[in-house]
Amino acid sequence: MECGEVCQVEIMNAATMLPPVFSCVAACWSVGHKAWWRSPAAIAMLAGWFLMIPASTASHLYCAFNGEYLPKLERLDQACISIASVLAAWALSRSNLFTTLVASICLCFVLLMFAGPEDLHQHVAWRTQTLSGIVLLYLSPMVWNRQSFDFSIPPICMCFVFGFLMAVWAPLGPRSHPLFHVALIPYSYYTCRSAVLFEMSHEAMRDFLVTGKREDTDTDESTTLQTATSEGGDADWELFEMEKP
Repeated sequence: MECGEVCQVEIMNAATMLPPVFSCVAACWSVGHKAWWRSPAAIAMLAGWFLMIPASTASHLYCAFNGEYLPKLERLDQACISIASVLAAWALSRSNLFTTLVASICLCFVLLMFAGPEDLHQHVAWRTQTLSGIVLLYLSPMVWNRQSFDFSIPPICMCFVFGFLMAVWAPLGPRSHPLFHVALIPYSYYTCRSAVLFEMSHEAMRDFLVTGKREDTDTDESTTLQTATSEGGDADWELFEMEKP
């Protein structure tokens, strides 16, 4: 079977979905290489990628060997991206309230894709634009939920703009989409790095507060003991004075 341009491009699309996983692992290792696999943030980010890869690969390979996308696989791919967005929202914010907000929006999006009006089932542009908005939403904690400037923001913004141009406007035609996937490699690195660094600072602050409370408690107990000892010593001295002949 001859593999034409569409086939080659779609196989390239499928192949370029795997490298972002390795860049995510590299980011986690570079930040906390001793035990990054125990990091809930790292696990959440990696779980999102492992969830997206099978659906995306299946959709691109189907198109490679059939010459067109299967709408059901496209929607499945975008549903997996929605679930991964919820995981990323939690990892980047560590806020249950914000994660619930993102999850509610993604749930509505998925329901509209599969159970909404027929026009929405076939309309690709609104799904792409909605997913872009969801991505910006789950990235927003890097701006409003950090104690200092997050230096992962500039490279992530560049990757997002470049990927959006390649995926939506496609200036190079079919060959634009593989470049969008290539942009996901540094994007994955910096989002995972931000999530793990934030988790480490969050845990350090929690430990600091717990240690501070423990030291305050120990100080209070020590002061009480000293007071009791002092009062007891005065009472013993008075008793000694009374017993003197």
